[in-house]
Amino acid sequence: MDGNSEQLITELREGREKAFTQVFRMYYGPLLNYAGRILKDVELANDVVQECFCRLYERRKEIKRGFQVRPYLHRSVYNSCMDAIKHQKVESNYINQELLDFYFSKVVETPEAEQALLDEDLKGAIQAAINKLPERCREIFVLSKVDGLSNKQIAEQLNISMKTVEAQMTTAFVRLRKELGWLLCFIFIQNF
Repeated sequence: MDGNSEQLITELREGREKAFTQVFRMYYGPLLNYAGRILKDVELANDVVQECFCRLYERRKEIKRGFQVRPYLHRSVYNSCMDAIKHQKVESNYINQELLDFYFSKVVETPEAEQALLDEDLKGAIQAAINKLPERCREIFVLSKVDGLSNKQIAEQLNISMKTVEAQMTTAFVRLRKELGWLLCFIFIQNF
């Protein structure tokens, strides 16, 4: 029996398991491939295709003479994929709106929480910029600015000249200024 024979259509209408099994075997793979290309999500595509076969079974009594199985299933899968995409967009917008609502209701209303977030962002940006410094340059910068050692103490600890310490600190400041230039504007605006 081919997918559109009158005998198959009659058996589908009567709810015969053999007919549904045949239709499922004929069309499941191509429909899954089709849905997968639209949705780019195999699990969701599988769910969509299975639901379309369930709908075909549930609506079997509505099948008329001349019913075309393949076009019906393709149209059904396509429409279900479009519905799934719309649903994903609605969910995504809802989640984004929830985050915005949380931010504006909890963070903006409490200046301490907003300042804590800003401080964390600033600390993260500064730490990331420091981490990008060359290893020796970073080591000298941390000893100077974090540990509070003088250039002389750093030179003695690392067994290098004070000129080297000064040169590495200059390099660190130049690179950090380039990396964190946007931050200087932000700090200026925030303190203004």
